[in-house]
Amino acid sequence: MATQDDNRDYYEVLHVRRDAPTEIIRGSYRTLMQRLKNHPDLGGDPAIAARINEAYAVLKNPERRAAYDARLDLVAQIAAGMPEQAEEAAPNPERRILDPNRECVFCETPHEHGQVVEESTGCTTCGSPLSAAIDHQIGSDDKRAIDRVGKKQKIMFYTHWPQRRGFAGHTEDISLNGLRLATRRDLMEGQRIKIVSNVVEAVGHVTHCMQERRGWAMHSIAGVSFITLRFVNSVGGFVSDRV
Repeated sequence: MATQDDNRDYYEVLHVRRDAPTEIIRGSYRTLMQRLKNHPDLGGDPAIAARINEAYAVLKNPERRAAYDARLDLVAQIAAGMPEQAEEAAPNPERRILDPNRECVFCETPHEHGQVVEESTGCTTCGSPLSAAIDHQIGSDDKRAIDRVGKKQKIMFYTHWPQRRGFAGHTEDISLNGLRLATRRDLMEGQRIKIVSNVVEAVGHVTHCMQERRGWAMHSIAGVSFITLRFVNSVGGFVSDRV
């Protein structure tokens, strides 16, 4: 019988990156089972220990790991609506220059709003905001309001369209021009991403990105500049009205 954990990512189970060498995988496994006491003999949950053992059995074996990686790639292609013959190389993050007055800058769906776009207007295909970020006039009230917003806000972001589920992350800093986010997903400079949170919804451009180890997992720390923007009023004190 299938369980909720059947599709769990083995790399996430062992808290390692996909390109981690065998030595790192082995070390993380020992840490999880012994130092963090997930082994049943040390009082750990047998179900959690079983998942860790299953992931380690696959990832420590080069042939089984290669087959598993191929399956991950296929699942990702299907989720992205791509054919099985998709290019093996990572896609180039650079895209053609889009005109926000004529098309959605995330999914590239044309629209007829022109230069006058209400801030609440979203793309009819992907829901991304269509109002250009530079159109938002910033007043002193806006600056004071955003200073009161907690820096670490949970967000979901999308790297392509269609994408069934967003990737999780959190902001480390946020301003009226952009944000800095941390995520366990890989990001690259030049990517265009859609951001959804209870503070802002935006399409942004990844201006820079670096890898940083936090705990037992590697994170991408990325700076994102807003291209289009829509403020969400669910956070007290954060206003989206034009001045």
